[in-house]
Amino acid sequence: MPGAAIVEAELDRFREASSGRVSPAFGTAHIRKALVELGDPQDRIANAIHITGTNGKGSTGAFIRAMAESAGLSVHVFTSPHLIRVNERIRVAGKLVEDEALADVLADIWRRTEGLTYFEALTAAAFCLFAHTPADISIIEVGAGGATDATNVMSHPKASVVTPISRDHETMFGVSGVAAIARLKAGIFREGVPAIIAQQPAIALGVLREEARAAAAVVLEAGDDWKTRWEGEAFVYESLGLTVRTPWLGLRGKHQAQNAGAACATLEAIGDRRITPAAMAAGLREATWPARLQRLQPGPLAGDAAVWIDAAHNPGGAATLAAAIRASREPGERAALVFACQAVKDVEGVLGELLPVADELVICPLPDSGGQEGGPGAEPRHVAGIAATLGGTAHVADNLENAVQIARASGVERIYICGSVYLCGAALAANGESVA
Repeated sequence: MPGAAIVEAELDRFREASSGRVSPAFGTAHIRKALVELGDPQDRIANAIHITGTNGKGSTGAFIRAMAESAGLSVHVFTSPHLIRVNERIRVAGKLVEDEALADVLADIWRRTEGLTYFEALTAAAFCLFAHTPADISIIEVGAGGATDATNVMSHPKASVVTPISRDHETMFGVSGVAAIARLKAGIFREGVPAIIAQQPAIALGVLREEARAAAAVVLEAGDDWKTRWEGEAFVYESLGLTVRTPWLGLRGKHQAQNAGAACATLEAIGDRRITPAAMAAGLREATWPARLQRLQPGPLAGDAAVWIDAAHNPGGAATLAAAIRASREPGERAALVFACQAVKDVEGVLGELLPVADELVICPLPDSGGQEGGPGAEPRHVAGIAATLGGTAHVADNLENAVQIARASGVERIYICGSVYLCGAALAANGESVA
C-alpha cells in the first residue's frame, strides 16, 4: 500500500470512531486525556508560538518561520487545513512529515488512546513528532476558535498571537458577533506569556485587552508597541527597540503588512539574539504561503491565462482579497471570480465583498477533498441565487475545470479562484502543482 494510502487508512479509524463529534465545539477534555497517555508531548516542545485569529494565521506563521530559518534556526510548524496532502499540516524541523513517520505515530496514538477526532489525532501527532525531534521554535496554529481548540493544551507557550478577527465559525461554536469570537480566541492567553495582538476591530480589541488582563498575559499591541508602514514597495517595522526594513514582502498584498508586523513583534518578544534584523529582513522577503494571492503556473487548469488562487472564505478575508484585486489590476482590466464554498459559511457576507470587483462570477461545486472539515459544499444554484439578491449575475458550472473554461471564454484578463481553502487545493492539484 502506498505511503499516502497508509496515512489515510490510519486517519479513517479516527474519523469513524469519532463520527458526530467535532472537537472545537466540545473542548479539550478528550485530547488532554490522550496527551497524558502519550507523556504530555505538548509541554516538551521548544519555544511554542501559538497563533489564533480569523484571517492571517498562516501568513503570520509563514513570516515567523522564514525569519527564523533565515537566522539558521530549525522550525516545527503545525497548520490546518491542508490543500492537497495531509502531510502539509505537519512540518518537522523545516520538512513536511514523511508518510511512514506520520502513519507510525498515528498508529501509536490509536493504540494508546481512544475517542479522538481526526483533527485531535493530527494535533496529537504533531506534538509527538515535535517532542521527539529537537527544534529551536515550534509554530502551532489554532484549528478554529481558541479556548476550546485541540491545540490549546500547552501549559506555557513562548508567545500567544492573535491575528485580525472577523466573523466566522459562529454556528460551530454557538456564538454570535465579533466580541464573542474575540473572547473565544483570547482563551489561548497565558499568565506571564507575551500576547501579541495584531490590528483589530475596536470591539475585538477591547475584549482582547480585557481577557489579557484577566489572564495576566503581557500585552504587545499593534499601533502601540509597534508600527508598520509602506515606503513604496518597501516594508518597515518599528518598535521602541527594533527597526526592520525590507524592499518587499514575499507574500503579495498590502494587507500582509499587518501579518508581517505581528510576526516581527513575536520574534522580538521571544528575544533570541540569533534572529538579527538582517535575518528578519531576509525572511520577510523569502516567505511563502500557498493559496494566498498565489498565481498558478501555466498548466492543465490555468492554461496560459493569468489565474490566481486565494483562500478567502469569510467576509474579512473576502474584503482583503477585493482590496488586493482593486490595487493590482490595471485600468480597464476585467476580472472573473470562480467561486465555491462550504454550506456553513456566510455566503452573503463573502459575496457582498467580492461582487463589486467581479466582472464575471462563475459558481461551481466544491470538489470533494479527503480530510475536508467543516461540512459539505454549498449548492451552486443556491449560491447563484444569493448573488442575484445582491444584484450580481452568476454563471453556474458543472465543476472547477468547467468554471475556469467559462471564465477564460468571457475574455477577462484575470481570473481569481476563491471561496474555500479546499477549492484552492483542488485548483493546485488540477494544475499539476504541489506544496513543498
